[in-house]
Amino acid sequence: MKKLSILLLAIFALNIFSFAQEEAKDKDYYKYNWKLTDIYAGWDEWQKDLDYVQSQIPKFLEYKGKLGTSADVMLEFNKFSEKISQMGSKLYTYTSLNQDIDGKNPIYVTKMQQLQTMWIEMGRNTTWIQTELAEIPKEIIEKWIAENEELAVYGHDYDSFYRQLEHILDEETQKISLYYSKALGAASNIYGSISTADMEFHKVTLTNGEEIIASPSNVSKIFATNENQEDRKIVAEAKAEAYAKNKNTYADILIGIYQNRWASAQLQGYESCLDAVLESNNIHKDVYMNLIDVAGNNTAALLKYRELRKKALGLEHYYISDDMLGLGESEKTYTYDEAAELVKECLEPMGKEYNELLGSALQAGWVDVNEKPGKRGGAYSSSIYGVHPYILMNWNGTRDHVFTLAHEFGHSIHTMLSGKYQPYTYAYYSSMVAETASTFNEKMLLDYLIKNSKDANERIGLLVQAIDNISGTFYRQSQFAEFEYSLYSKIENNEPLNADIIANLYAEIDKKYNGGIHEELENYWNSWSRVHHFFNYNYYVYNYAVSFSCSSSLFNKIKQAETPEAAQKAQEKYLDLLKSGGSDYPVELLKEAGVDLTTKEPYLAVVKRLEELVDQLEVALKEAGKI
Repeated sequence: MKKLSILLLAIFALNIFSFAQEEAKDKDYYKYNWKLTDIYAGWDEWQKDLDYVQSQIPKFLEYKGKLGTSADVMLEFNKFSEKISQMGSKLYTYTSLNQDIDGKNPIYVTKMQQLQTMWIEMGRNTTWIQTELAEIPKEIIEKWIAENEELAVYGHDYDSFYRQLEHILDEETQKISLYYSKALGAASNIYGSISTADMEFHKVTLTNGEEIIASPSNVSKIFATNENQEDRKIVAEAKAEAYAKNKNTYADILIGIYQNRWASAQLQGYESCLDAVLESNNIHKDVYMNLIDVAGNNTAALLKYRELRKKALGLEHYYISDDMLGLGESEKTYTYDEAAELVKECLEPMGKEYNELLGSALQAGWVDVNEKPGKRGGAYSSSIYGVHPYILMNWNGTRDHVFTLAHEFGHSIHTMLSGKYQPYTYAYYSSMVAETASTFNEKMLLDYLIKNSKDANERIGLLVQAIDNISGTFYRQSQFAEFEYSLYSKIENNEPLNADIIANLYAEIDKKYNGGIHEELENYWNSWSRVHHFFNYNYYVYNYAVSFSCSSSLFNKIKQAETPEAAQKAQEKYLDLLKSGGSDYPVELLKEAGVDLTTKEPYLAVVKRLEELVDQLEVALKEAGKI
């Protein structure tokens, strides 16, 4: 049913493939590396599950023409398709996790091709499902749900299905779409290869003669810790050049992906790609448009902050590579173990259950810590129902990475709570709620660090961290969201696009948010291609900004409560949100937790908070004699 369809679409959309033989490792190895044997003992076991799933594919057709005969048949079908979906998800995740830590191994593509072949065969045997369900009157389903307790579990799934009935494709059209799925997914596959497996970052020489590779992790560390502006500029331009050298290819890939998504949206009867994405979770378009309206038209405090930075750093020229450097205080570095302990300490107020789950997530084998050749960049938390989450990091020792770790543990604990309290069909939650959980943890860490700060310089650093959280998560992601919306609009209106048009659009929107204070770095406007979300996900980045607003509101309800009882009640509501998984639409779940996204208020509250923090920073910098 719904979960099967979602899984199929996800498999076709994702583009990262993997294969690695699991070797025996000692305990010290797993302290900083994934233990993927928790999923499968090895590829023989993986193949066994793959063979089983393939053997079960024909069974889907045994239910054709029977779904509307009784509640018992419908329940049996739901349980069967859930089992296959869960096994398929496990097969895919094991493969993709292996590739993410060893992306240069070409044999990975072969393993994923096996899965793609399986999904296409499954699709051929399941294209009838939505059409047949659509022919069953909603009243019949409601009657069955009222009479059958086990079937009632799927009530929200059925509500979501019937709400989107007009967008359900007929069986023949779905079959045709499946025939083209591999070809249409080629652009995403190419992006995965060129941006990860085939990516070679440049070696540069710093002003002190040191040679480094301008990889994302090294570059962010230089930005945060190297006080020589020329060094920061050197690595920024080297990183941008690594993407810019293939700017036309990246542009063609993105245009192909967006044209594919637009064709799919039109085929399903949507007016835009944005409508197609939001409708699945019953999110009104105003949630998106209000975000980019509020963020894009309330940048005064952000611009003031940039000017304060320029003055405090004593810079004649100011580049985006200067945005991460501390304002005069010594930037402390952290080992992974120190960071993990900080995260544990800051989350202690979240209660016994939350911290027991965190203790599990901190054990060996759950986090792949360090950057290495062929490993995917960035960070994420990946979940596998019935196993446990896996966190990917590329540790560089900065405070920013401590916050990233707290962020990813927010996802992991959310996953564990959802899996504990929800059946499989609702264990996976919307991205909007997911990013609320992760950014909430960042606020817990910041609050903890501020409370335990020991001097004025450290306080300045933490104020900068708080402001940068808003700048990077609310404003930056809103900027990306506006860029994405503008690109889709051009595609939907048949306007011409090429690498230069895309770069100019990126520059125009960047200047809207940053006021032109960032002087231009060579090739910087072509660096939009480094944002893999534009390629791998459909309208995802806005979730970070919306969720940041939600987590800010929820955090404030707990921390600013007038009584301990009120604070405890607010925290329980937040934890209930995490336990709810995908059991309702995200806007409704957030409203129940205390945040109303049908208004601009959550976004305006973030703007107001930024104004307060920038004013506090100005005072602190003056007191410290830095401006």
